[in-house]
Amino acid sequence: MAEKQVRTPLPMGSSNARGDQILGVSGAVVVAVDGSTADEPVVDWAADEAARLQAPLRLVTVVDPQVQLTPYETLVSGTPSLAHHLDEGAHRILGRAADRARARRGGLDIATALPWGPPAAALVRLSENALRMVVGAPVRGHLERILLGSVALPVVAHAHCPVVVVPGDTLVAPPRRILAAVDGSDPSGRAVELALTLADATGATVTCVVGWNLEIHEGVVVTERSSERWAAVERRYAALGHRVVDPVAVRHPGAEVDVVVRHGSPSRAVVEAAVELDVDLVVIGSRGLGGFRGLLLGSVSRRVVENAGRVVIVVH
Repeated sequence: MAEKQVRTPLPMGSSNARGDQILGVSGAVVVAVDGSTADEPVVDWAADEAARLQAPLRLVTVVDPQVQLTPYETLVSGTPSLAHHLDEGAHRILGRAADRARARRGGLDIATALPWGPPAAALVRLSENALRMVVGAPVRGHLERILLGSVALPVVAHAHCPVVVVPGDTLVAPPRRILAAVDGSDPSGRAVELALTLADATGATVTCVVGWNLEIHEGVVVTERSSERWAAVERRYAALGHRVVDPVAVRHPGAEVDVVVRHGSPSRAVVEAAVELDVDLVVIGSRGLGGFRGLLLGSVSRRVVENAGRVVIVVH
């Protein structure tokens, strides 16, 4: 199926309804591409997810004139001709991405569009009625904090749907092992739900990780691993994990799932478990418990996104 191309840039001051009208993102998997080699695994993951969900795939690249139009370029080339050049380049990026998605998953409903303006703001707006927002991340160790902070992290923090962050070196395949982070919050319950839904579709196993760091039991700081106090804390956190996981697991009787308690900060517990278990995918809640969501994201989910070194889904 040939993709539908939307050549009219989306004005950044327009409403969500206008964005949906142009792009048709409602109920879709939306994927952001930028013309880099990192687009390949991002598009592959998004195409697979769209096929699994039987949802439309919407490919977006955002042109930010404040970044891409310098005063010198404007003077030398003239704003109209340079704007045309940027528009043509963006459509070439979208065309390549659409060709790749179509080759990977024939029959998808594919459309493309290029909003203009700040990329993170445009993607957050388009996420409002989407099923998934898929964005790329640099290979671990390549300036991840700087690059992730520019687009992916604001999108992860403020999107209205689950956000999938795909590192640039990902070899996309159905997951074999999934890790879900559990902390007792409502978003972590939704993370477990999404993880088990994926497990149903792919046959993956799911490990739900609960982390604890500093605890006081019976008025004493717990430090001795062999002590009864340590065991009591572990039992308490295991019970917390099961309170979140068990009601969800009942709805997914075919999925293989267990609960693991790990000592350490929540982000470290998740990242270390992901490495040791060699999981393909981490699912974590945003922890947006009141106030400004990005703050709590920065304390736990942000570190997981930056350091997991594998695909991470952040669930709001």
